[in-house]
Amino acid sequence: MSRYILDINSDIAKSIVVFGMVGERGISTVFKIDELKELTTDYINEHFGDLQDTAYQKGINDGSLDVKQRVEGAYQKGLEDGKAVHDKGCEGCKYANVAGTHEPCVRCSNSYGNQWTAKDDKIEVGDEVEWLGDRFIVTRIFQPRNGKEQCDGIDSGGYVYRDILMDDLEKTGRHFDIASILEAMKA
Repeated sequence: MSRYILDINSDIAKSIVVFGMVGERGISTVFKIDELKELTTDYINEHFGDLQDTAYQKGINDGSLDVKQRVEGAYQKGLEDGKAVHDKGCEGCKYANVAGTHEPCVRCSNSYGNQWTAKDDKIEVGDEVEWLGDRFIVTRIFQPRNGKEQCDGIDSGGYVYRDILMDDLEKTGRHFDIASILEAMKA
């Protein structure tokens, strides 16, 4: 059996006629409008809940993949741009050549230089980190089902960062003792 959706003005139409073919023979069936089931939200949820759930999850997955690809592309471009600055020095940077060298300045070295060297310290709750040009303080570290360590954080303006991969973070060297504040809030 197939199901179809028809928009019917029930003030005008009192019945509908459906024509069809069985082999070479034409047939027709008459349906009274008041005997048909009206398509309501409850009816959809009862009869098509699995279809809705599947479509919803597909939308979430497709959207997540698109965002992930765009973020990774932007991140890689940022790394390439940063490496170019790191490799050739800080031409035009007001901090460049302070000591008469062509090495990257301290400011630019901190922003980009450590991306190409081994990470020195483990990131902990309370550390200020840099991610895609933003800085925030780590408030929670966790390992979700995908197995990659992630964190949440908050910046000085109150913006909350959620589910950020720890591998994508760079410590700034600043640390704030918020672990004890968060612990005190649990009591």
